Amino acid sequence: MVAASLISVGTGTVEFAGTECGPIEAGAGETVLYSGLRSGLPLPYGCASGGCGSCKASLLAGRVRSLWDAAPGLTDRDRRRGDRILMCQSVPVGRCVVQAPLGDRPEGPAPVRVPAVFRERHRLGADTALITVCTEQRLTWMPGQFVHLVLPDGVRRAYSMTRPPAPRAGRTLEFLVRAVPGGSASRWLFGGLAEGDRILVEGPYGKAHAQSPPDRPVVCLAGGTGLGPVLAIADRLQAESAGRELRVYVGARRREDVVLTDRLAVLRDRGASVVVVVEDATGPELAGKEVHRTGLALDHLLSDLPDLTGHDVYLAGPPAMVTAALRRLVRGGRAAADRVFVDKFL
Repeated sequence: MVAASLISVGTGTVEFAGTECGPIEAGAGETVLYSGLRSGLPLPYGCASGGCGSCKASLLAGRVRSLWDAAPGLTDRDRRRGDRILMCQSVPVGRCVVQAPLGDRPEGPAPVRVPAVFRERHRLGADTALITVCTEQRLTWMPGQFVHLVLPDGVRRAYSMTRPPAPRAGRTLEFLVRAVPGGSASRWLFGGLAEGDRILVEGPYGKAHAQSPPDRPVVCLAGGTGLGPVLAIADRLQAESAGRELRVYVGARRREDVVLTDRLAVLRDRGASVVVVVEDATGPELAGKEVHRTGLALDHLLSDLPDLTGHDVYLAGPPAMVTAALRRLVRGGRAAADRVFVDKFL
């Protein structure tokens, strides 16, 4: 059993220049991005994990503490300027003033921070598990969104929920997680946490949530643990429109990496087309590891559906897969840029 208390890094205030919002108090460990979103400001962001740079802003006054000094969302030029910050990785130290571009009013609930307890670790393979946590108060989210888990030593990682929330919000959150060798979060999620240990949940975040009109056909492409949010999205879209055309393509490296086939079977039984593709199909067939094709899931998707301009497309998976898909779908003119919804796993 680990200690119940989580790391505290002090409090501060953040002001957003050019807005009518007054000073916002940031609690212990709360980032500039979280503080602004919690207060209703339509701040820009993407991964909320330091990788994409979408939440880049200017620090006009004061100081912030960086959660990740080497975050790739800041370029070398940004660092030379000295006043650029990533709002998702910056915790106010005392009073600070930030100038950030504002976007459209975000859909869905504003993020919150709620205590939670670790409930279950269900191993699906050598390096994959379903992780279940229960929050102490109800949390609302849209299928496809993610939260940050703040672990007992203060480590933060983003994970997407694998199921839509229960009616009128829910307290049980389930995540599909892959172990990273030497990873700080993996150390906790794959061994350090025991049932009943306390953590924090911060969220929801994410714009690649289920949002398709009932009459619009949908294609989902999932790679690796990107299957988690795709399952939540597909589940909700089927519930909203039973007769909707829905195709789900799942890519994995090997047979043993194919997981949650029972959930995929439920989607198929409800009318979805489900295609599981592995890059390397050598080796014996494994019970519960149904594979339909060999190669790259993206190649099979585009072979089956070369024109997706009339579809909504949801992408979730490793950065290389998502980048390749965007290049071929959007730059290649095969899908409408404003109807492609992306969750890039960093």
